[in-house]
Amino acid sequence: MAEPVTSQFMVFLYTLLTGAMAGFLYDVYAGIGHVFKIKKMGTLLGDVLYWLCATILVYVLLLRYNQGEVRFFVLLGLCMGAVFYFRLSRRRMRKLVVNTVEFLIWLIKWLMTILFFPVRILCIILIFPFKILKLVLGKTGRLAVIILKRLMPAPVKSLCRRWRKWYAGVIGKLKRKK
Repeated sequence: MAEPVTSQFMVFLYTLLTGAMAGFLYDVYAGIGHVFKIKKMGTLLGDVLYWLCATILVYVLLLRYNQGEVRFFVLLGLCMGAVFYFRLSRRRMRKLVVNTVEFLIWLIKWLMTILFFPVRILCIILIFPFKILKLVLGKTGRLAVIILKRLMPAPVKSLCRRWRKWYAGVIGKLKRKK
């Protein structure tokens, strides 16, 4: 059964758009890789994942618009769509993707800073009396701390060590800028 030329032309247009969409997905993948500076193994896994996603996308669209028939003009449309995309807007889109990803990272960091601000203030408020006590007692205070450490039972020492380690981790995360 012969298909009308208009439906074949529409399939060709869809394959052009599908090729351009595959190019856009590649730019998204490459932009994310650029921002996160993905190493060799990550690039390998990302390439495999990209090609799996692109293959599934192309097959789904071919099934939807062309009943899964692969003809020469379908392959030509896919290639031409990708080539047109890369020729016309690759640099701008990659720059846009990189800027968008960097903005999202900045936004997440800003939100984390806002969310942890009360915890940070609480830590400063809890530590402040001990800092004043340290200033007032000076070397005498250190001697008292050493004596107290020697008199403390082992389970309490272990608990203090764990709290100190947890506290150092929290403060380290809060102070970390990048």
